[in-house]
Amino acid sequence: MANSCVAAIRQGASLYKQAKESFLEVKAAADEVVGIYKEVTGFWSNFGNFFKKPTSKTVAKARKKEKFVAYTETQAASDIVKQLTEFFSLQDQLNAYLRAEELKAEVYNPNMSNAEMMGSAMNRIMCQQQMQELEVTIREIMVYQTPGLADLYTQTFELRGKMQEQQTKARLAQEAQDRRDSWLHREKEKNLKLKIAYLLATAFLLLYVWLWLILLNRWQKT
Repeated sequence: MANSCVAAIRQGASLYKQAKESFLEVKAAADEVVGIYKEVTGFWSNFGNFFKKPTSKTVAKARKKEKFVAYTETQAASDIVKQLTEFFSLQDQLNAYLRAEELKAEVYNPNMSNAEMMGSAMNRIMCQQQMQELEVTIREIMVYQTPGLADLYTQTFELRGKMQEQQTKARLAQEAQDRRDSWLHREKEKNLKLKIAYLLATAFLLLYVWLWLILLNRWQKT
């Protein structure tokens, strides 16, 4: 999945360079393809699929009639942006998963074995390392193989880094506020229970005094 995006970005960079340097035509099907085979896999069920290397897939019967159409620099850049967006979307899914695993690890689980902890830790580290490697590959493609898009990518990546930092600060602040709100809620409940306990104790005391006065009054009359 993520590897497929990187391969598409690499191919898009090559086409972009060609389109920028000279007129370029690409092959386009004149009629729509019938029954394209798609492999559907669950992201959460298998880490291997996320970093699966692109393989050539058999495409079902298509009409033989084909034509060539002009492929411009703008179209090439648009295709690259689409693949970058897809890659970052996959990256967001992975980050969400790693965050969930991090939060899960903070909750005590007496049933978790040492082997499960090792497996979870290894999966997290491997995913992070592979994603970092793909990021480096994409950066090299965009900076050195796509003349004209290097500055755009660099500035975009820097701005995204700042936005991520801001989002992280905002998330941590929100989590801290949520913890504070939860604590205040527990304190209110505790104070309410104490007030009820005081009221009940006071009521029982007044009832006791009242009963004692009644008994005392009867004793005095006798």
